[in-house]
Amino acid sequence: MFKLLQKLLQRRKAHTDDDWRKNPDISMREAQAKEAKLEKGLEENLRLLQRYAGPSYDFSVRRFKAGGKVPAALVRLDGLTESKTIEEILRTLMVDSRLIKAPDQAGQIAAAAMEQLLTAPAVRESDNLADLFAGLTRGEAALIFDGTPLALMCDAKGFKTRTIIEPDAERALRGPREGFIENLRANTSLIRRRIRIPHLWIESLTVGELTQTEVAFAYIKGLAREKLVREVRERLRRIKIDGVLESGYVEDFIKDTSYSLFPLTFRTERADKVAAGLLEGRVAIFVDGTPHVLLVPAELPMLLQASDDYYEPPPIGSIIRLLRYTALLISLLLPGFYVAVINFHQELLPTALLLRITATREGVPFPVIFEVLLLDGLFEVLREAGVRLPAAIGPAISIVGALILGDAAIRAGLVSPAVVIVIALTAIASFTAPAFSLGISFRILRFAFTVIGAVFGLFGVQFLLLLTVVHLCSLRSFGVPYLTPFAPMIWRDMKDNLLRVWWWGMRDRPKLLGAREPQRTPPGQAPFAGKDPGEEGGKA
Repeated sequence: MFKLLQKLLQRRKAHTDDDWRKNPDISMREAQAKEAKLEKGLEENLRLLQRYAGPSYDFSVRRFKAGGKVPAALVRLDGLTESKTIEEILRTLMVDSRLIKAPDQAGQIAAAAMEQLLTAPAVRESDNLADLFAGLTRGEAALIFDGTPLALMCDAKGFKTRTIIEPDAERALRGPREGFIENLRANTSLIRRRIRIPHLWIESLTVGELTQTEVAFAYIKGLAREKLVREVRERLRRIKIDGVLESGYVEDFIKDTSYSLFPLTFRTERADKVAAGLLEGRVAIFVDGTPHVLLVPAELPMLLQASDDYYEPPPIGSIIRLLRYTALLISLLLPGFYVAVINFHQELLPTALLLRITATREGVPFPVIFEVLLLDGLFEVLREAGVRLPAAIGPAISIVGALILGDAAIRAGLVSPAVVIVIALTAIASFTAPAFSLGISFRILRFAFTVIGAVFGLFGVQFLLLLTVVHLCSLRSFGVPYLTPFAPMIWRDMKDNLLRVWWWGMRDRPKLLGAREPQRTPPGQAPFAGKDPGEEGGKA
């Protein structure tokens, strides 16, 4: 009985091993693809490619004879290449190659095609399957000749991309209207058009075992700290994951601290913001397939600044910035402050106001903490629904829903009018956050401040605020303190934080970023009324 069972197990194992060889898993297929080399025979190479590409309908093979003599094939992925470019390559190899004295040997014909015939912007050689398929997915066409173990990879990109427009989430009243799209080359070109120097270096690498996503990082050589550039390069190289579909995948791997509500990288779709960050000594990280670019290192004051602050005159920009800071504090603290005052500190309110609030709460069966959490949570649901709905009806549904539900809640006696006013002011103030990632952090913390205000009063609100500040002081973004220039205090960098001075007054770059080239603007450029054009400007 034992021997019979052992034979059955061995037979099952042999059958399983045979199936595994015929249908290996993805890890095995990847390992085989990396080791596979091109052969000299054209048919062998095409069978090898077909075995790994399978029955994919967009895998296109066009057989022809180069120079009318040597069998060859053009391999491409339909939809990623331009038809006119493919036609030009085929006409060149099938017709124009007869005008030169091309030898019969395939290797010499390939060399002649690369040096004399092909007019593609970029032509390179490839000798392995993994590199060939990576080129095909980038919009290249592979030319394979019978008798040579090399393939010529020709640039023939022709896939459609989205038009460059202003990003909806980061609109500005004044300034450039160009935003990033899902094409990596188009995004880096937007930066090249703004920083036109050879010292703008852009390095690239591939991340994702299955997606083979191209990731690039840009910096100004000689301005960005070499330690920062090395750190960005090493963190990107350490990423081991099966696929990268958006910059958020990369962000999770490169952050200094994972367990924090606050964003430690600056995410933007605006090309002017990325160019401004590079001029300060930062590093920009681009991910193919997404319009969101990451800037590192990032500080909290940077996340509270908008493009309009720099394109408007400094007095106007400073007032708008102070208004934004005040609104964000209101959105964070107002519900918790209201609950704490109503529950524990009624003496802080004027008597007339306290009596009016007490009168409006008559008949409400729930405590004030329940009212605030109910309305605040309801508004967050409406905001999320407005984001997911189509753009044409999303804002209308959010506004109408808030009005109807708020009025119905008051009429039903579930909440008081004062709570509706508090939540409405909080919601309006929360929309002033320039960075969406920072706005979400404030919205989550607002619930914590509300609960602790209901339990411990204003002392609890103060304690939680102190803990938040301590946590912010402990955060780092690629080694740079998150609260720079407030902690540590850097006085020269205060010219561009709570207030903004004129550009001729911001002479220095941020101390912790642009230390290699600290001066941004030479002195003596302040305008001075009454000076002749030929005279020197007044001292700043």
